[in-house]
Amino acid sequence: MSIYTIKKYKTIKDENGNEIQVPKSKEQWNKETRGGKYIYGFIDWYIINNEKKQYKSRVFELKREAEAEERLFLDNPIKYIMEHSKRAKKNPEILKIKESEKSDNKTLNDYFFDFLNYEIHCVKEGTVYEYKGCWDNHISEIIGDKTPSMLDLPTIKALKNLLSKKINPKTKKLYSIETKNKWIYCLSAFFRYLFEDGLIELNYLKVVGGFKSLNENINEEKKIKYQTEEQFNLFMSIVDDITWYCFFNFLFWHGLRIGEQRALKIKNVNLKEKYIIIKDNIAKNKNGKEHTTSIKNRRKRKIYLADQSYKYVEKLINLYKQMEGYNDEWYLFGGSQKLSKNSIQRKLKTYYLVLKKKYSKIEINQLTHHEFGRHSHASYLLNLGIEQGMSIDEILILIAQRLGDTVEVIRETYAHQYEDVNDAKIINLLKIKKGNIT
Repeated sequence: MSIYTIKKYKTIKDENGNEIQVPKSKEQWNKETRGGKYIYGFIDWYIINNEKKQYKSRVFELKREAEAEERLFLDNPIKYIMEHSKRAKKNPEILKIKESEKSDNKTLNDYFFDFLNYEIHCVKEGTVYEYKGCWDNHISEIIGDKTPSMLDLPTIKALKNLLSKKINPKTKKLYSIETKNKWIYCLSAFFRYLFEDGLIELNYLKVVGGFKSLNENINEEKKIKYQTEEQFNLFMSIVDDITWYCFFNFLFWHGLRIGEQRALKIKNVNLKEKYIIIKDNIAKNKNGKEHTTSIKNRRKRKIYLADQSYKYVEKLINLYKQMEGYNDEWYLFGGSQKLSKNSIQRKLKTYYLVLKKKYSKIEINQLTHHEFGRHSHASYLLNLGIEQGMSIDEILILIAQRLGDTVEVIRETYAHQYEDVNDAKIINLLKIKKGNIT
């Protein structure tokens, strides 16, 4: 669903060219919402004459009314626009469908465009953007100019073989198994779309399958990177800015995804009852531009605000309250403007350079945002729970709830840690010390 709500503020640029949010006038608000009663609408894409266009609906009083109207639109966009658009009624020629080439002459590039237009109503826009990147950068050059009738198993096997040999221009090495399987996942979704439309005989990817690790690499252990509380405290000792101190402190003690942390607003923080609501995420849309969307799994979560972060969050919010134009729609990290992903990455890199220079005799592992916060927080909770005598299953459930993931994902991601714990228990049980049986 692409339901939108009319905002009570608008975005303008100040004298320095920075975007700021200011409240709309009462007259403007009343004009847009018919006195504040009609505030819901929908925005969707449709295709006519091989051109993708956007339709923005009128506003409705209730959200469920907007959702019902959107379903009617998606069922037959052209018919809906003809019936509801004043512009279309005055000039019906704009919706006249031109005589186009036969569908037999449409290439896979053409069908992939149709596929993206279909998927935008089924999955998150960030997923559509990833599909487009996979196709444009890796697949289109190989089969994009073919038609569906030219596809068969030998062709797809040859495609997979070519993909397996692709070199990453940045690293000068073969792409990883994980990356290549993202291409396969994209292709499988596209072929399923073609199969359901009767354009191909079967989803060839179900037969060909994905990429697998070579046997000689099967024993290689891939461990996640994280930091201990001591390493975290060492890092924080060189952070000299209140906003960034609060940012990295909050990251370690709550483990939010980078899009969730950037999207967090002051209104989502309850200092009195010590909890935060995580419901928004900043991700890329189908065109590669950032926008605010729902979090992964589309379920908001309410989590405990760690005591280790409380005073810093309170201090940061009080600092914002002294600034002109403050309101609780401001971002917790960044104020009137959200922090950019690049600025976070630059700050991490800068602080790690300072840390390595200051503690040159200590081995410092440079972590990403995900490793600094999410992996480290989960690892901290796992070790803490084990120390307190909790079962592994109990701990994994608590971590999954706090991080907004499934128990299965948490178990798989942090498997090596509780395997190490089980090994320690076996060693203790058998009374084995350094290889000697006593």
